[in-house]
Amino acid sequence: MKKNLIALLVLMTTNAVAQEIEAVDSIDLETGIIYPANGSGVAAADTICVDSIANPPIPQIPLDECDSLMVSSPVHRYGVVWKNGMCGIYDISKGENVTRIEYKKLWFSFRKEMEGEYYSYFGWDEEETKGIIGVAEANNQFMAISMPKKDERKEIEK
Repeated sequence: MKKNLIALLVLMTTNAVAQEIEAVDSIDLETGIIYPANGSGVAAADTICVDSIANPPIPQIPLDECDSLMVSSPVHRYGVVWKNGMCGIYDISKGENVTRIEYKKLWFSFRKEMEGEYYSYFGWDEEETKGIIGVAEANNQFMAISMPKKDERKEIEK
């Protein structure tokens, strides 16, 4: 019986359904408007260059124009720089801003080695959200992850 079932499965044709992909000529990154391809020799691509959608460069504010620089230890490479009541991450060894100075509360959390590279992590806190920022020490690229704060009153009511 097993042989008959396997033979039957092998002989059956298999249909695969693929997604229909709309050919796109271009996308306006500021407005999000998609301009469809008109079929006149435009090639569709499934990749884009990351450089074309990257955020504008981080404004570099000289350290002497900032109000203060806080470091958790003299051996740490990064510090929190303050200006006009807002803060951001500053690379002390390169003398450059890593993030914009746009956070209300920011602090160094820890440094970790992963796969031979070092990463520094910072915590931040705002009125409605909190999160972490991870900075790759090799090139100062960073990623911020935010999450909404839990409303403690709603938690108590449950």
